[in-house]
Amino acid sequence: MLRKKDNTIRVLVIDDRMEDAESIVTGLRNDGLAVRATRPTSLDEYRTMLAGQPVDLVLAAATSKTVEPTQALTLARATGNDLPVILIADGHDDSGLAAMLGLGADNIALRNREGHLRRAVEREYRDLNARRDLRHLDARLHETERRCDALIDSSRDPIAYIHEGMHIRANQAYLEMFGYEDFDEIEGMSILDMVAPGDAGEFKTLLKQLSKGGEIPPLHHLTAQGADGQEFPATMEFSPATYDGEPCLQIIFRRKETAFDPAMIEQMESLRRQDVATGLLNRPTFLQSLEDAIARSASAHEHHGLILVQPDHFGTLLQSVGINNADALMAALAERLRPLLGEQVEAARFGEQMIAVLARGASHAETEALANRIVAAVAERILDTGDHSLTVTVSVGAVQVSERNAQVPRVLARAQELLETAQGVGGGRMELYDPGAIDRAEQDRINAWIERIQGALANDQLILHYQPIISLHGNGAPFFDVLMRMDNGTGEVVMPSAFLPIAEEHGLIRDLDRGVIAKAVRTLAANAKREMRFIVRISRASIEDTSLPAFIQQVLQEHGVPANRLIVQINESKVSTQINEATVFNQQLAAFGAGFCVDQFGVGLNSAQLISHLRPRYIKLDGSFMTDYARSPEQQARVKDLASAGSAVGAATIACDVNDSGSMTTLFLAGVEFVQGNFLAPASADLSFDF
Repeated sequence: MLRKKDNTIRVLVIDDRMEDAESIVTGLRNDGLAVRATRPTSLDEYRTMLAGQPVDLVLAAATSKTVEPTQALTLARATGNDLPVILIADGHDDSGLAAMLGLGADNIALRNREGHLRRAVEREYRDLNARRDLRHLDARLHETERRCDALIDSSRDPIAYIHEGMHIRANQAYLEMFGYEDFDEIEGMSILDMVAPGDAGEFKTLLKQLSKGGEIPPLHHLTAQGADGQEFPATMEFSPATYDGEPCLQIIFRRKETAFDPAMIEQMESLRRQDVATGLLNRPTFLQSLEDAIARSASAHEHHGLILVQPDHFGTLLQSVGINNADALMAALAERLRPLLGEQVEAARFGEQMIAVLARGASHAETEALANRIVAAVAERILDTGDHSLTVTVSVGAVQVSERNAQVPRVLARAQELLETAQGVGGGRMELYDPGAIDRAEQDRINAWIERIQGALANDQLILHYQPIISLHGNGAPFFDVLMRMDNGTGEVVMPSAFLPIAEEHGLIRDLDRGVIAKAVRTLAANAKREMRFIVRISRASIEDTSLPAFIQQVLQEHGVPANRLIVQINESKVSTQINEATVFNQQLAAFGAGFCVDQFGVGLNSAQLISHLRPRYIKLDGSFMTDYARSPEQQARVKDLASAGSAVGAATIACDVNDSGSMTTLFLAGVEFVQGNFLAPASADLSFDF
């Protein structure tokens, strides 16, 4: 497995003016990048920062005098770390850009070209992570090969590695089976010498087919021959492998001392590969087949289609047929799909409620046609589970596998994402990754989401989940962070990441903000005896909405809720470019008693100065500060400084994403007043948490 990545990009910004550096960081965060920045004010400080803290990227202004570009590049390279440097230019003079590249810059971004810096940062950070993963995987590969060598040597299964028909490796069990004492005796010997003359011709044909990339049989039965000329029945298992970086074939010989029935062995092998309930392939077998197909896409430029199929509203269906009939339901679905599977199409039960289909050699049009046939075949007829007959629809996520996306995790993740998209807009449909028609498909998806959001606003389908915020000072008053979800119309919950960007882009975000505020206030009114407080998020667009404070005051008054029970929250990166508007907004809230909170606090270049202007009631630290917090003195010192800055302006500090008990005492000593995180209590629709 790959290491779990920290999605925060740690950048070191070199620019003479604080305002310009802050503008760079704010722009990146507003573009959706999680950036934590530091800025040196001298060459010595730059050298200290490179040596004393982890850095992912250096962003250096080409006109900087504090640390000149040549110095920035030289010192970055001198660290010996893989540290990309992006030079930021004010113009696009060709000779100037060429000179910057000549200095050894990894990339150049134009300061005033919209989106150019973001794309450069994304590209370099993506490449950096790819290089890190490659180094990590290379080390893991060498370690795995070392362990495999040890396991092969100690295995009692006779194992050999064959390259172009010749032995390049064999373990002791293999040597003993054929009557040899040392591998030197068979090194470079043809494996045909281990096969009885009567089976040699057939086996030679099989080797030729495998050398040309033919399908590897699960088992091959033959008569083997030892060093003394004695013949014995054996079974061979093949699998592709590499040895010393060269592709080869791993062969496991299993000697049969008594007569065996090949038909029975084939039947047992077939059962080992199948899912008992549906008769389709099981997940491990399908994954092996998918890995083989994707490997052929990467090496032989073949195209395949991967399709994930899942019944819509599976939980509701189980309520109808009973949870004990889940296998019968999937078996009936498999039976419906079976007539659609051609000779080059494999299907498997990939999960409890999911079927995966692999169409080998399928073009994009063929994959699309098969996916549509699956949706139609299930919808047009009643599904019979034996005891029940019901109408079922399925959602389908389909991906065309080619050389460009020839990675198993990437292909499966994209198919799963498309499947969830199809379900999120109502189900009974197919979503296909189509590079040639992506704009059209994307517009259809956006239109469907716009209708869904408008329906949720009109039909009160916004759902609120609540995560407790716990006081470290013993104050037991109920305090919750309010998180928005949406009912997609069928009772299934849709996460905000699926629809908030679309709502923001198409002018629906302010309506969502008001809808969440109104619903939160109604919930406070319904729980008036508990005197609870809510923190509710709003968007940057709502800060610009001068009528929103009056709307909040009106809703609070209508439901008789004290204004101090509601705190409005917005990200630091959003308010840092709208300080005047945010200050006025906070003052209007304070005028009738409502609170204001700055979220994701501490990742800007001058966070303390920001809150000295805003003077919020609460600050909520960015979740990245809790990564390895208990073991990082640097993180602990930074949190203490931020909490002190909050205390100086009368703001209480909240630490979110707390993930271990060891951090609690340190946070208390650092001046943090409140904590929240899944370790303490996950977000849910339940308000019964015992404070």
